[in-house]
Amino acid sequence: MIKHHFVLDAATLLGLGGHRQVSALIHTAYADPEVRLWVPLLVLAEAERERPGLSEHVGQLNVLHTLDVDYTALHTVAELVRDGTPWGVAAAVQAVRALPVWHLTGSVATVDAAAYEQHTVPVVDLLR
Repeated sequence: MIKHHFVLDAATLLGLGGHRQVSALIHTAYADPEVRLWVPLLVLAEAERERPGLSEHVGQLNVLHTLDVDYTALHTVAELVRDGTPWGVAAAVQAVRALPVWHLTGSVATVDAAAYEQHTVPVVDLLR
């Protein structure tokens, strides 16, 4: 049974392949069947915009599970963006808030915890 669900944000995806804590989280998910890593597609699109080719890399890591976007999710993200939240953060916030629909709870795993100070979602600071 999966016990630990983490949603990765754009800043964390940009750290793939070079950031020690991000790499450690990926390795943990490979080794521990109780850890599940989620990547919202809107987060991936934002990270791809900043680092072309990243989506291919993410697709090769079978430990990263994508979350599709529907109209409700997009609308929620758009509202957060209109309020000044960056796309990559807004999509992660929406995804963590949506996990209970599947009877799951989780946290945003990020290298930029300060970006979540105004949002009421659980955050795991990968820099600590």
